[in-house]
Amino acid sequence: MGQETASAFRRRVGIALLVIAVARPAFAQSDNDPQEFLAEADRLAWLRVWTRAEPLYAQAREAFLKRGDSRNALYAEVSRLRGQLPTLAVPEVSERLSEYLDHPLVQSDDRLRLRVLVIKGETDEDLDPSLSQRSWTEVLALAQKLNEPAWANRARGELGLVAFLQGDTNTAVVNLGQAIKVAETNGDTSSLVRWLTLFGHGYVELGRPEQAFDFYERALKIARTVPELQTPLMTLVGKADALARVGRLAEAEELIRATLAEAAKEGSLGYQAELTVRLASIAATRKQTDRALDELSRAAEFATAAGGNRILATIGLERGRLLREANRPADADQAYREGIAASRRMGERLLLPRLLGQLADLQLSRGRRSEAADLLQEADDLLEGLLTNASSPWVRGRILGSMDAVVAARIRLEGARAASDPAPLFAVLERARGRSLIDLLHSRPLAETRKPAELRAAERRVTALQMQLLRTTDRGSRQRLLDEIFRAEEALAPMTTELFTRARRSARSPVTVRAVQAALRRDEMLFEIALSEPASFGIIVTRSTARVQRLPGRSTIVSQAQALVSRVRSGSPAGGEAKALGASLFGALRELPRHPRLVISTEGILQQVPFELLEPPSPGGRRLLDSHVVSYTPSASILVTLRTRPAPALTGRRALAVAASPPASATPASRTASLGTNGIYEVDAARLRPLPLAVEEAEAVRTAFGDGSQVLVREAATEAAVKAQPLNEYRVLHLAAHGIVSTKVPARSALVLRPSDAEDGLLQAREILNLRLNASLVTLSACDTSTGSAQGQDGVASLVRPFVAAGARAVVANLWAADDTFSAAMMREFYQQLAAGEDIGEALRRAKLSMIATFGPEAVPRLWSGVLVHGDASAVVTPNAGEAPTGSSR
Repeated sequence: MGQETASAFRRRVGIALLVIAVARPAFAQSDNDPQEFLAEADRLAWLRVWTRAEPLYAQAREAFLKRGDSRNALYAEVSRLRGQLPTLAVPEVSERLSEYLDHPLVQSDDRLRLRVLVIKGETDEDLDPSLSQRSWTEVLALAQKLNEPAWANRARGELGLVAFLQGDTNTAVVNLGQAIKVAETNGDTSSLVRWLTLFGHGYVELGRPEQAFDFYERALKIARTVPELQTPLMTLVGKADALARVGRLAEAEELIRATLAEAAKEGSLGYQAELTVRLASIAATRKQTDRALDELSRAAEFATAAGGNRILATIGLERGRLLREANRPADADQAYREGIAASRRMGERLLLPRLLGQLADLQLSRGRRSEAADLLQEADDLLEGLLTNASSPWVRGRILGSMDAVVAARIRLEGARAASDPAPLFAVLERARGRSLIDLLHSRPLAETRKPAELRAAERRVTALQMQLLRTTDRGSRQRLLDEIFRAEEALAPMTTELFTRARRSARSPVTVRAVQAALRRDEMLFEIALSEPASFGIIVTRSTARVQRLPGRSTIVSQAQALVSRVRSGSPAGGEAKALGASLFGALRELPRHPRLVISTEGILQQVPFELLEPPSPGGRRLLDSHVVSYTPSASILVTLRTRPAPALTGRRALAVAASPPASATPASRTASLGTNGIYEVDAARLRPLPLAVEEAEAVRTAFGDGSQVLVREAATEAAVKAQPLNEYRVLHLAAHGIVSTKVPARSALVLRPSDAEDGLLQAREILNLRLNASLVTLSACDTSTGSAQGQDGVASLVRPFVAAGARAVVANLWAADDTFSAAMMREFYQQLAAGEDIGEALRRAKLSMIATFGPEAVPRLWSGVLVHGDASAVVTPNAGEAPTGSSR
């Protein structure tokens, strides 16, 4: 849009004055002072109900003009423009506001300038975040100068939103989190509703809609306390989007149509566009492609009229996907390019890499590799910027999960051209795989990073509330406590983000194929699997060779893996499924017979597959368990990091074994009952089944390691007692307890120990990160400790990861429910093998074979195959034994 001349601007203002003069006033004329109109309008504007304030500003402006009060007339005029914004084109309003900023009155009056800047900051957020950032930065400075702390706080919060749009999640979390805390104390209700809603939007954007509901529901609850905020459109749009993304389509559509009627009543072009996009998404989910495309066309009309670049970018992404599925590649190409152009216009950082990745993947399918490579290079750079600006491992994992399509397109490109050199494909995988964990491993340990008193107090607050919740059965009281926990965790977020930021060190150098080869034993091979279509790829690395192997496409492998996992979990025979998947993955791996130790790095459903069950094609038809030590690593970089760490110093403390069986319950439970992936706050502590053989496991550890072993069992197995131990001096930690995995909030996942006066008994993932460990082995003898929220190439957010980050070299954990009797027997055999001098991987393999020999047909794979060793399986933990030399063969 070209610059408008000063005379044209004056002419437009004159026309506006004429319209106001001849239009019928929205309110009856009053002989009262126009300050009364202004005061009521400002009250509504502070509540962000600008459309209701608009007619009052119009009346105030007219009255001020009659009195010759040009300053207040201009204030009312600018404020009225904000009330009209939903029905106007954003770029035009932004330009008009820029002209207002050049007005002599605005330049000489700080409070008038503050009002114009606030409105311009809000206007530009969906147009160009950099313009918005400029306005809000000046608002912050002016508010501080004018001693307006409430406006200063709003500016900080809005700068947090701008940071998120620009890809700086650290600043977003800190600014918004701190602003919410201040808004709670100063009663800024509309800001609470807005910022909680924005947090919800962020979780939806990063692929965590189930977590967004907490923020939307709290925002709606707060909004209901103010009569003017009964229908917060932004919150309702977000909630509808989250409902659709979790599959609650009927509820989502009902809410969208009701909210769309409200948006139409207000003439809000932007909200009508957003809601229509949601209707299109629902139609697409229902396979109603033509209807979805029609809805997107309607949404584009609204968005174009509003000048909403972010909405237009979203429409481009959705239209491109649908058109590609409909086999209309040229139209899909145009849709993606329109989305990219809209995203570039506003300097957006979250949608742009996804748009670039999708267009690149489309170009690959059309044989245009050169253009695809250029697009993916830009997408990679943007993704790296997002990851660099996210210090929290939980946020980093969510970013990678939401950007999985970008990495998938790069895998497809590099895999297709990796005829002889595996290095480019290897670099793509290692840049993304296990990224949050590898960054933690290269950071300063959190245990060595000093926590501010405010953070420690906030953590104690969460612990106290969780203790109350676990002891409460009354439904109303539990809901009240859940609300308080949510607010306490919300207050914790910006402080923990700052802690992670302080712990970060300078950028690390990427691990090379040669570095992996140096870290491998001579009898060992790494098999890194990347799923793609039409072909998947495997990188095979041994001490002396490295190459890429083409594998069947993603759909074939995923289907075979799902069939195998389903059969194993149900306790059914799975020989046929194990042969089929074994043939797909290992059929062309000529290195496998010569390397009896296999390290697996993979993704998706394959992370739920016990590879020891697979049967590579061979005359004997043997499964891998019979011939190979199999271990798992999120990435090759993590394996190299663990193996190149200094070996733990030998101390007199050899092993700590904890058996945290709950007290006997009145409610009987299956001995293989699993808490699964329930939310941690859905568990009734009083009904947890006892673990009668957990003590036997702990005693097996004491027997294996003798003097220097510490055992905490029954009432002594409290969280406080475990934390009080010199954990960094033990080479082996064995924790037999219930495990609870939270896929909704991975930081809440926990081992259930005994509570005490000071601790709630939940050793949560966020607390495990703060432990200081130096163990060669941590055994999590609990259900589901290898499972968790899948976060794309970053891997599974299980309880394994925080233990590795805290200093464990290897972690043994279970993919699914454990049988008490079988588990105790296998753990006893495992520790006997360790005591005899076997390394961790070989000891676990022999323990499984021993169980199969002992129990015969009753030893179905479900009982033993889910127990996996993650990390460095080559360590020897025999008392007084040194480490096996890196790369050696025993």
